Amino acid sequence: MDSKAKQPRELNVELLRIILMIMIVCHHFLMRGRGLHLLYTSGSTHIDNHALHGLFIDSFLIMTVNCFIFISGYYGIKFRVKTILSLFIQAITYSIAIDLIYDLCTDGDISMEPIWNGILSIPNGQWWFITAYFFLYLLSPFLNLPKKYLTKFQFLYILGVLTLVNFIVGFTLDPSSLGVLNGYSLFSFICLYFYGQAFNGYLDFKKGRLFYFSVYLICSLLIFTFFFVGLKYFSVDLAWTAFSYNNPLVLISAISFFFFFKSLKISYTKISFFSSSVLAVYLIHEHPVSAELLTQNLNRIALKYEIGNVYFTLFLIALLLFLCCTLVEKIRSAVTEPLLTYVISKCKLDRLDQKVNL
Repeated sequence: MDSKAKQPRELNVELLRIILMIMIVCHHFLMRGRGLHLLYTSGSTHIDNHALHGLFIDSFLIMTVNCFIFISGYYGIKFRVKTILSLFIQAITYSIAIDLIYDLCTDGDISMEPIWNGILSIPNGQWWFITAYFFLYLLSPFLNLPKKYLTKFQFLYILGVLTLVNFIVGFTLDPSSLGVLNGYSLFSFICLYFYGQAFNGYLDFKKGRLFYFSVYLICSLLIFTFFFVGLKYFSVDLAWTAFSYNNPLVLISAISFFFFFKSLKISYTKISFFSSSVLAVYLIHEHPVSAELLTQNLNRIALKYEIGNVYFTLFLIALLLFLCCTLVEKIRSAVTEPLLTYVISKCKLDRLDQKVNL
């Protein structure tokens, strides 16, 4: 999810990143706006038809985070000081700005707490994805070394061990000592990064786009079937593991979805204008304040202004949110990026790029 990377990417992959972010927003709308997260946290076995409809749709969306990290691994992250500082500043800016705006609108008072929370937003895990990705980026120069210096057997051996820990033992047993956390972890991201590298360098598996899309559909249906059967015949906890990021079906679904888009031919160059802002969309709508407001109001708004059905309305809201956040990000970038470029040039921080990229 390296929105600032300089290496050229195909426009079809840039389109994929846009679609993935819209799907992530829709996933959060379903889980929070429609209250599906309450079913998980309460451990309820009673799930009505409306909830099942939402979970059925979500089974097609759950692979999005895995797909983002797989893209990073497939193309490789080339460490740049400007990119990592830009990510840090972006997170701080949105954390502080959203908190301050909320405080002004509710209490009419400003304190230092939002500033302090903003500075610590990444290390504190305010956005779990951003924290995991930030440290994945810091580690990327060393994560790129195995593919460069190890034999194919050695690399695939490492991938096999990571798979065993993350997608087999971590999925079926999830011992706390492994730190897998159902795929919500840096370790899981490292595993996905290695999968991206493997498919780019060692696993030559070329099929048609119909094959890839069919695998994505089948895996998504199996994810929902896993949940439904687990809930009906086994336990609530087992059922919800269907939506864990380290579910092997979620991994296969993500890889298939990526290769489907990679097989497309896209020539609309303005896609890059929107794809460069996907991270901002995540930061804005997943900020704790924003997420809470969505939880409280989204379903009511979607039902009140329903177009077709509530799920299509939620999709339209997600699309509108993406466009609005893109506009906000372009304004933020125009203000902060020139200053960051000047500081990096003045302090000669970019010299670290060559030293770190071995």
